[in-house]
Amino acid sequence: MRWKDFLYYYKWEQLAIGKLLVLILVALILNLSFTLKKPSQVIINQNDSLIAAFDSFYNGLAEAKKSVEIRQIKNELLSESRTKNSYDNRRSNFTPRSVKLTAGEKISLNNSDTTEWKKVPGIGSVFATRIVKYRDLLGGFVAADQLLEVYGMDNERFAGIIDYIEIDKEIDKIKINKLEFKELLKHPYLNYNQVQAIVNLRKKKGDIQSINELSILTEFTNDDILRLEAYLEF
Repeated sequence: MRWKDFLYYYKWEQLAIGKLLVLILVALILNLSFTLKKPSQVIINQNDSLIAAFDSFYNGLAEAKKSVEIRQIKNELLSESRTKNSYDNRRSNFTPRSVKLTAGEKISLNNSDTTEWKKVPGIGSVFATRIVKYRDLLGGFVAADQLLEVYGMDNERFAGIIDYIEIDKEIDKIKINKLEFKELLKHPYLNYNQVQAIVNLRKKKGDIQSINELSILTEFTNDDILRLEAYLEF
């Protein structure tokens, strides 16, 4: 420790020393004013003045020290609170990485949510979301190779995930005679002209009985009919 450190005082210590110097000066003035009085009276008055002065000084010192200690405790509690809040925020924002499937493990093609799809090697959050969204629009996958219709899916990625997929054909079919124009148009396999042709046919002859009635319409190709066949309910 350097000798300069002994000359450093806290603010409350500086105030206390200032008060002490003032009290000493007052005591000296009182001592001078009482020199003409009787010795016993001077001694009593001096003692009373000094006791009162030192009591005042001690009380002021104790209050100043107490105030500093209270501020230090508040600062420590505030610092601990900020540290805890920062830790809680980091913890709440932490998302554990999904465990990937190993060889032989599979997920359901039509019954797996995004969490399950993210377990498939090569599938992250983006592709998991795209797969589930497209599947919901279709009403379900009839075959695994329909995954190639998902935006961004290529043959290489498809080849890497196919072994982790269990094929099932639980699909929701299109009620072709009950759904309105906008509802039919939501299906990925139906475009505007095809939906308009379906609505017009229903107005002209009533309910459509089979997919053969659609096959004779110019708006539908053979490939369209093959894709739609598994999804239509008459």
